[in-house]
Amino acid sequence: MITLTNEFTTVVVEKVLTRNGERLRISSPRLGYSVELDPLELEALTWQPVNTFSRLLATPYGPEDEGVEVLPLSDLLLFGGGSS
Repeated sequence: MITLTNEFTTVVVEKVLTRNGERLRISSPRLGYSVELDPLELEALTWQPVNTFSRLLATPYGPEDEGVEVLPLSDLLLFGGGSS
């Protein structure tokens, strides 16, 4: 497991084995979201122009759904994670 942190967020990256093969799980403890990407999906990230990621960041706290609990980054750094 690898934890990456900057002044904006923290993500956890880990290699997982599923029934369909290896995946890379990327989790956002602050928001409670995670995604598992297979090798082809990861490779597809390398094909993307920078503006693809800019569009993804148009809603930096995830989908604009009500009820999304955003934990302060300081809670994650001080206490080692969110509610997961």
